[in-house]
Amino acid sequence: MPYALVNEIDLYFEEHGNPRGAPLVLIHGFGGCGTTWQDHIPAFASDYRIIVPDLRGHCRSSGAPETIHHRYFAADLIGLLDYLQIDRAHFVGQSSGGMCLLFVGLESPQRARTLTLSSATYTFDAHARRIMLQNVERMHTDPEARAQRIQVHGPYKGEDYWKVLTEVFRQFTVDPENELPSRPEKLAAISRPVLVLHGDRDQFFPVNIPTTLYRSLPNAELCILPNTTHALPRENPSLFVRLVSDFLARHADA
Repeated sequence: MPYALVNEIDLYFEEHGNPRGAPLVLIHGFGGCGTTWQDHIPAFASDYRIIVPDLRGHCRSSGAPETIHHRYFAADLIGLLDYLQIDRAHFVGQSSGGMCLLFVGLESPQRARTLTLSSATYTFDAHARRIMLQNVERMHTDPEARAQRIQVHGPYKGEDYWKVLTEVFRQFTVDPENELPSRPEKLAAISRPVLVLHGDRDQFFPVNIPTTLYRSLPNAELCILPNTTHALPRENPSLFVRLVSDFLARHADA
């Protein structure tokens, strides 16, 4: 099984697609794992060298709970490129996978060809924190929600690991300004081409969030998908793939 020793953790990753294609890194959201992308990979496989990691502290990747943060996710992605001897890559991230790409754009811009932010945010505002805390409560009271988390992480972390991720998620609401770039003016430093994808019914981050992202990023494109919630790639897989593929093709020389 492929693991990379990155920033003192064992980072699990898989490779798919065309080994001679442009590197394309697909990053799952918080609480998920790389298998999130299994239905999307075939659409990119002929043109791209696809790299799919499990984020630190998720599924097959190690990482102490106190290190599960978006900035560390970003550093691990850059470490994975170093391990694979890849200079630059396209990055596509869903939710937290997209949020950590803001740090890639801010701190390691030379390593990114493009950034695609799907269902992402630059801040956990009051609305987001309220919904996040409701989800924390749901994990403790809804057996079906727990069962889903156990199904994903249980085989690798044990059946009680849902408690660890739930507490980390709760901690994100305690000091949100240290978890994400938080202020729109910081985003102006991200010069790489960015595609902002968002559902108009995203329950965590209403459309003012991606609109602000778009307006704050100097080289961004915005697409709001109708009748779509936070689970954008899963709800509209064919449209998601088409939009991302078109964006990547238009920036093939980035």
